[in-house]
Amino acid sequence: MLCPHPRFALRTIPLALFSAFAIFTTFAEADEIALKDTVVTATLSEHDTRTAPASATVITREELEKRNASDLLDAVRGTPGMTLSPRQVGGRKTLALRGLEGKHTLTLIDGRRISPSDDVVGHSDYQYSWLPVSAIERVEIIRGPMSTLYGSEALGGVINLITRQPKDKWIGSAMLSGSSLIDGDGGNGQQGSIFAAGPLGDRIALRVNVETTDRAAVPQKAAPQYSEIEGRKSRSGGLGGTLKLSETQSLDVQWSSGEEERNYNDVSNAGIAYENRYNIERSQASVAWKGEFGSWRSQVRAYQSEIDITNKRTNGVSITRPQNLSDQVVDGFAAIKLANQVLTFGGEHRIETLKNSGLIGGEDDAKHQALFVQDEITLSNNLILTAGVRGDKHEIFGFEASPRAYLVWEATPELIIKGGYGHAFKAPTLKQISPSYIGAEGPHTFLGNAETRPESADSFEISADWKRGPLNLRATAFHTKVDDLITYRLIKSVTVGKLTRRTYLYDNIDQATLNGLETGFTWAINPNLNWNTNLTFLHTKNEATGKELEDRPGITIASQLDWTIGHGWNARGAAEYYGTQTSAGEHLPAYALLNASIGKRLDKTFSLRAGINNLTDVRLADKSPNFGYAELGRNAFVTVRADF
Repeated sequence: MLCPHPRFALRTIPLALFSAFAIFTTFAEADEIALKDTVVTATLSEHDTRTAPASATVITREELEKRNASDLLDAVRGTPGMTLSPRQVGGRKTLALRGLEGKHTLTLIDGRRISPSDDVVGHSDYQYSWLPVSAIERVEIIRGPMSTLYGSEALGGVINLITRQPKDKWIGSAMLSGSSLIDGDGGNGQQGSIFAAGPLGDRIALRVNVETTDRAAVPQKAAPQYSEIEGRKSRSGGLGGTLKLSETQSLDVQWSSGEEERNYNDVSNAGIAYENRYNIERSQASVAWKGEFGSWRSQVRAYQSEIDITNKRTNGVSITRPQNLSDQVVDGFAAIKLANQVLTFGGEHRIETLKNSGLIGGEDDAKHQALFVQDEITLSNNLILTAGVRGDKHEIFGFEASPRAYLVWEATPELIIKGGYGHAFKAPTLKQISPSYIGAEGPHTFLGNAETRPESADSFEISADWKRGPLNLRATAFHTKVDDLITYRLIKSVTVGKLTRRTYLYDNIDQATLNGLETGFTWAINPNLNWNTNLTFLHTKNEATGKELEDRPGITIASQLDWTIGHGWNARGAAEYYGTQTSAGEHLPAYALLNASIGKRLDKTFSLRAGINNLTDVRLADKSPNFGYAELGRNAFVTVRADF
C-alpha cells in the first residue's frame, strides 16, 4: 500500500492551518450529537461502559479539551490503574497499566494496531504521537489481558483511539494553543490543529485533519549542558473517506502521516558536548469493508503501519542506527446476534518487519496468523457471560492460546458486579528472537536468541460499581501473575585497559506477581459541581528476588473538581499523587502535581481556556537524582477553539 512521503505531505501544514481557520469561520453553525458513554473495544460490540465485560474507562473529546492534551500520554494520565515508567533519556516516560510496562499495553487506532517502539528502540516513547488529539473522538482504555481479541502486547490492557467521523452535515473545529514555562528557561510551546468532516452528496463522506506542535527543550538547572526535557517539533495530517456502497455496505479508506523531531543536549563518554536529534516518521493507511445483513455484522480490512527512526548528532559524535518497523495486516470478523447470545469470530494475518543493520542482511520479518471466537451469552435477565479464545501462530516461536471468561451481574439497578479471568502474551521482538541480531553500537553488546519464549500473564479480577443519583462508587481488585518476562543475561565480559565491554543474551528469566486495588468515586455535589477521584493501590513482587518491582509507586491518586460557574464559564482544579517507589535500587520519594484551569464559552462557535499546570513547580531532579524521567515545571497555557 503506497503512501505519500511524510515530508511532502507536511510542509504545507502551517499554511493550511491558517487558511483553514479563516475558511471555517464562514461555516454555518452546527451542533454535534453527543455520544453515549459506550465502549466497543471490550468485545467488538457496543456496550455501556459500566456493564462492559472488562474494566473500562472512556475519555471523551470534551475531557480531552479540558485537559489541553497534546498527545496520548497527556490524554490518559490519571485514569485508574495507570502509573508512569521512566525511559532515562530527555525526560521521557511511558505509561504502565496495573504495573505492567508500556510495552505490555497494545495501542490501537480504530482497532488497528500501531507499530510499537518502546520495546524495540531503546529509551523511546514514540507510540504516543501517532494520532493528533484534534482527530480523536474518544479514548477507550481496557485494563487487564485482552489477547483473546487482539493478540500480542495486550498483557496490561488495550488503549483504542476512536477517531472523529462525519455526521449528516459538515462539522469542523480549529484550535490554537500556546504555553510557557513560568520559572526557568525553555519549555515554551505552540500547537495548532484543524479538523473537518462531512458529506459530499448522499453516498460519500470525507474527513481531514492537520496539526502542528512545537515545544522547546528545557536545560537542567545544575548542568545546562544536559537537557532535562527534550524539545519536540511535529507535523501531522490525515485524510479519509467513506463510500456508501448500499444501504447495508460501506467502504472506508484512511491515510495518516506524521513527522516529528526530538532534540536534546548531552555529553558523550569522551566528554564531548553535543546535540542529539531523532527524526521520527509515522504513517498508516487502511481500506475497510463493512456490512450489516439482518442479524449479521461483519468487517474485512487491510492496513499498514510504519515508523522510521533516524539519528543525527553534532560535534562528530557517532550516531545510532537507523531503524524501521512496519506491520502489514489483513484481518476481519463477523458477528451474529442469536436469541440469547452474540457470537463473534474472526482472524488476522500480519507480517512484522524490522530493518536494522544489526541483523544479517539488515532486515528480518515474522509472520503472525490468528483465529478467534467469542460468545456473549445472556444467562438470565441480569447475568451475561462473555467467553472466548484466540490461537496465535508465530513462525519463529510457535503457538500461543489466549482464553478469557468474564461474568457481568446487574445485581440491582444501582449495583453491578463483574469479574473474570484472562490470559495474554507478548511475542518477542525481532531483535530478541532473531539469532542473527547483534547490537554493538553502544558500550555493550546484545545478542538475539531464537529460544526466547513469549512473555505471558494470567489475571483475575472482580469489581463492583454502585450508582445512585449523584453518587457513583467503584472498586476493582486484581491479581496478575507474569511468567517468562524477557530480559537479558550476562554471558561474557572483556576488559581492555580501563574499559569493560559486556555481552548480553536476550532470554526469559523473570517471574512476577502484581496485586492491586483500583477504587474511586464520582460525585455530582450539585448540578454545577462535580468531583471525580481515582485511587490505585499496587503491590508487586519479583519472584526471583522477593523484592518489589522497580519504578512502580505503591499508590497513585488522581482527583479533579469541575465547577460550572454560569454564563459560559467553567473551572477545574486537579491533582495527581505518585507514592514512594524504587528505581535502580534507590528509594524515590512521593510527589504531587497540582493543576488549575478556567474556560469560557464565548458563543456557539468560540471558546477560550487558560490554566497553570504544576502550580507548586515540582522538579523531580530536586527531590531525587534517581528519577528516570522529568515533569515540566510550572507552566501556563492559553487555548482558543472554534467548533462548527
